[in-house]
Amino acid sequence: MIDSDWISITEAAKRLSSDGDQVDRSTLSRYVTQHAEALPTRREGKSNLVDFRVLAQHRSENVRLQLPSRPNIVGDLALSKQPIANISRGNAAARDKEAVAQMRELDLAERLGRVTSTSEVADAGQSAVVMMRNAFERAVESEAAALALKYGWDERVVRVSLKSFANVGVDVFHRELLTQLDKRRRAQDAGDDDQEPMALQ
Repeated sequence: MIDSDWISITEAAKRLSSDGDQVDRSTLSRYVTQHAEALPTRREGKSNLVDFRVLAQHRSENVRLQLPSRPNIVGDLALSKQPIANISRGNAAARDKEAVAQMRELDLAERLGRVTSTSEVADAGQSAVVMMRNAFERAVESEAAALALKYGWDERVVRVSLKSFANVGVDVFHRELLTQLDKRRRAQDAGDDDQEPMALQ
């Protein structure tokens, strides 16, 4: 009986690669999905965890061909003694199985109320931007008067300058928010659930 060692798929990819099994996170995620019956996962926060010991043993028993990254791919495939047509059919079947598994996982998450649509997140972000802009506009009035009094500046000029500064800051925040949402949307479309918390630069 193998002791359990539950880790994220990202960490598993790093460990496997350091042990000589060169595999990236997205490829490993697809592998785990394709062999879901033998490689169960469990959810922890925003990450899918996999039992690393079971995974490593499974790959050592099932992954036998690592194609080098060089131009002579046809020759490499010939060495594998596996017809190209069989490889294509195998890839197509694997993609179909992965798609079905992902749809089941999404359906379960929706039924458990664990899914927030990207549009809902985007709407909340837009509301936050509007509230931030309004808050800055209210603050500008009192700050302009205080700065004008303290430094003897023209209050109208200070007000215009502060509004311009606030607008630039909010616009930068808005662009960063949209960029992060777009990244997460593309990651979700690619089936990458193992996301770090969204952070604005």
